[in-house]
Amino acid sequence: MKREKPSEEELEDIYQRFGDPEIKEEEIILSTLKYQGDYPECKGEVALLIRNKGKIVGIKHQGGEKFVLPMRRVWKDEEIIKKAEREAKEKTGFEIEIKSLKEIRKVRFEFSNEELERWHFLFEAESIGGNLEPEDMEGIEEAKLLEEEWYWNNGFYIIGI
Repeated sequence: MKREKPSEEELEDIYQRFGDPEIKEEEIILSTLKYQGDYPECKGEVALLIRNKGKIVGIKHQGGEKFVLPMRRVWKDEEIIKKAEREAKEKTGFEIEIKSLKEIRKVRFEFSNEELERWHFLFEAESIGGNLEPEDMEGIEEAKLLEEEWYWNNGFYIIGI
């Protein structure tokens, strides 16, 4: 099984800064799909629950039906915390202060030819500057402040509107 997770040293640094988060495990069966492995190896994915004026930031991907929390893969040469901060700025326009690591979700994807475990890090953050004006709109149809109601569904943190 392929594992996309950070080094033990980086995990320890994150735990020291934010404490031990809730850890959840999930399996997503994609047995009709073949794993392509057509992107560089990563060490997980960051998702951002960004609060601004009592609401949360959601993005809708082009062709998407629902708003989701901003999230992005963390490549092997990137630091998880710095990636989260940069992703917030690029995809929402906000500078953030990360308040906590809400959860780590270890997701096991079962493809027809491969199993993959990817760690998702859900950070809670407050906007501390900037405006809701994404710097990088690639793949994004819209960014919006929404009521705080969200849930996990098959690899995404969906905002329930």
